[in-house]
Amino acid sequence: MQEVIFPERLRELAKPYFYSAEKENPTNTLIILVHGFGASPTETRPLGEFLCKKGFDIHGILLTGHGTDSKDLDNISWKDWYQDIEKIYLANIKKYENIFIGGLSLGGALSLYAATRLDFKGVFTINALYRFKRTWTIFAWISHFFKLHRPRNLERVKWYVENDLFAYQDDSTYAAYQILKMLRFLHVEIKRIKIPALIIQSKEDKTINPQSAEWIFEDLKTEKEFMQLDRGDHILTVDDSKYLAFEKILDFLNNKISK
Repeated sequence: MQEVIFPERLRELAKPYFYSAEKENPTNTLIILVHGFGASPTETRPLGEFLCKKGFDIHGILLTGHGTDSKDLDNISWKDWYQDIEKIYLANIKKYENIFIGGLSLGGALSLYAATRLDFKGVFTINALYRFKRTWTIFAWISHFFKLHRPRNLERVKWYVENDLFAYQDDSTYAAYQILKMLRFLHVEIKRIKIPALIIQSKEDKTINPQSAEWIFEDLKTEKEFMQLDRGDHILTVDDSKYLAFEKILDFLNNKISK
């Protein structure tokens, strides 16, 4: 596959970030944002910038094996990703009265899993991954032994650059298998989530089955909200419909803080 050259500025934006509220943070609240598979914090920055302007401190994390070279995903465990979240949570638990977590795609699934272990004020997901297609499950299980990489669509990779996103140009099947292992735990543990949850899904999502949000919503046994958008691609944080989701997330945060 022809390689797309990512501008150096995107590699810089792919690093983890911390935004301090542009106005006073009277709610003493931190939002942890988690990006998707093979992606980077470039996915979460638009949402982070929006929420920062509304008075929240934001920590956009970089998951282990991401933001560098896709081969770095061939020697990780899904538990490394959870520990990336746990590390930020533990470093801030005494600094903030409220800590929320939210994520996109894989980041949404990881946010839900983290919510089964850590005492967040609330959790939200955007187009969260929840189940793999059976064909992809079988392929990932077989090929992960050989640490194969599957190229992504060239036009899709070009789209990343056009939308200021840094993401890998191929998928590590070893890392995909790690996601499968994590999801097995999540499907069992999701019932342990006791905090409020907001699930957002766009109908036009072409990367995951939009029904994933319905499955998540059904499995959650806590206070929960569901928002379905008629329009919007998988990476909703850079889509034209993003502000509909952003405003809903803002309402969710404000309502839970005031309680």
